[in-house]
Amino acid sequence: MDFQIAVNNSLVDVREGETLLTALRRQGIKVPTLCHMNRFSPTGACRLCVVEVEGKRDLITSCSYPVEKGMKVFTNTQRVIKARKLIVEMLLSNHPDDCLYCERNGNCELQWLADEMNVKERKFFAKKNPYFPDGSSTSVFRDPAKCVLCSRCVRICEETQLVTAIDFISRGNQMRVNSAFNKGLNVSSCINCGQCIMVCPTGALTDISHIEKVQAAIDKKKKEVLFFVSPSVTASLAEHYGLKPEKNLGELICAALKKIGADKVFDLGMASDINILGEAKQLALRIKNGAQGPLFSSCCPSWVKYVEEFRPELIPSLATTKSPQQIFGKLLKTWYTKQRKVMPDSLYSVAVMPCVGKKFEASREEMTHKGISEVDAVLTIRELMRMIRTNGIDLRNLEPVPFDEPFQGCSAAAWKLGYAGGKAEAVAQELFESMKTSDKETFKFIMPKNIAGRRESKLTIGKKTFGFAWVSGIEKANSYINQLIDQGRTDIHYVEVMACLEGCAGGGGQPINRLPEKPRNRKKICQDMEKINHWANASENSSLEKLNRSLKNSPDVDNPETYFHTHFQPREVLK
Repeated sequence: MDFQIAVNNSLVDVREGETLLTALRRQGIKVPTLCHMNRFSPTGACRLCVVEVEGKRDLITSCSYPVEKGMKVFTNTQRVIKARKLIVEMLLSNHPDDCLYCERNGNCELQWLADEMNVKERKFFAKKNPYFPDGSSTSVFRDPAKCVLCSRCVRICEETQLVTAIDFISRGNQMRVNSAFNKGLNVSSCINCGQCIMVCPTGALTDISHIEKVQAAIDKKKKEVLFFVSPSVTASLAEHYGLKPEKNLGELICAALKKIGADKVFDLGMASDINILGEAKQLALRIKNGAQGPLFSSCCPSWVKYVEEFRPELIPSLATTKSPQQIFGKLLKTWYTKQRKVMPDSLYSVAVMPCVGKKFEASREEMTHKGISEVDAVLTIRELMRMIRTNGIDLRNLEPVPFDEPFQGCSAAAWKLGYAGGKAEAVAQELFESMKTSDKETFKFIMPKNIAGRRESKLTIGKKTFGFAWVSGIEKANSYINQLIDQGRTDIHYVEVMACLEGCAGGGGQPINRLPEKPRNRKKICQDMEKINHWANASENSSLEKLNRSLKNSPDVDNPETYFHTHFQPREVLK
């Protein structure tokens, strides 16, 4: 610590150059904010973080004011409390009175602030915002009437994701957040990552819900409703409900879905193994053919859409293997229906994923088979948790129910897809298994410490060395790719890119919580599950051998080598 300042008549240690808000929060002193976000430069826009400083005529915004020697700060004087309360009352003056029906009811920061400030009645009456909701996107729902102009969504879209699908328009009391040319998000540059939803303090941004149509499919009983669950979803629910990692962790989720009304519940982990093997094979082929530049992962739909819109020159370098979700969807609507001797339209497939971008991915034209969607609906973890609550299910006290056959069991590699860097390691391990020249060789993949969100690791196979890198967040990915090009580097052969920071552990479909340790806890659970898994890597999954033999012998499969592959193309959108 560099020096001390007085806060509420007590001396506290502070660091030279840090903001007053940072110093106060480190001391456990609560100061409310709406516009402030960690890792971003302060704006002081919401004014809720004001404090009183002796010798200053006006209240100052603690988020943007640096600490000074000799400061005497007061955070809870009547003047400060009244100023904060006035701001909240003004925000509520034209806010919709639909809290009982709002998706963020009980998890709304404006609601919390009103409670903390003891706001009991409406003191200011303003005309309600006459803005219409935008439900045009396949993933993100916008309700501008609930926006409090905190700028969080605008900043994360522009500064972290480099998309700028939404921005401020107009001036004064007419200012609002909108997409380009006042058009819907469906024609904007939005990549459906859902990070704007994660930072929105109110219900102005939410995901397009699939709960209603999934529940309708269950209730009508005209189709067989089949759920498949990603391993990362299991880890997130375990973290949320405080469950310890154990072998039957996924079986608790299976039991819950059966109680909700699912006819069958499958483990998506097998499709994750297929995806890993597919990308590893494509990487080996690129190395053999001497292809220039690295192979980029393509299991993140938001990263793929970003490439299609902003970096189309990278499309030839994208792995063409479908994502685990779409691999499983195709298996269900083609191979599985042949095995069961039923028509594809008699099944209703539901994916449970940690990502809102998967809703968009399921709607892509390339993800259909003979006019039938491979995946009919996608539930985020938030939606699954809501269905569990609605059905009065206590996940902690359920009897485990095994996943349904024939899609049971996955390797430890499938759990690696749940966090940043895991996919790169899993692909590296499969490349090693396919290219090693001696059984005496051992797989060594050293995980370096995180450096600005991107990492690199070198893998030696025989006398050759291959480079693997992983990066999360579009801004960091774009910067890293430009660095590879500018420096003319040829030592990196594979790059895993995830649009969300921390990968799927910080995905846009995760429970809304701004605590930074949450993604780390989810990653830890995934790694714990890897340790107790029967198969260490994807190629050891014996279930895949049976599936591959069946696909090779199927007359409906023209080319098993490209059966799980897709293609990508440039997109023209409003920017």
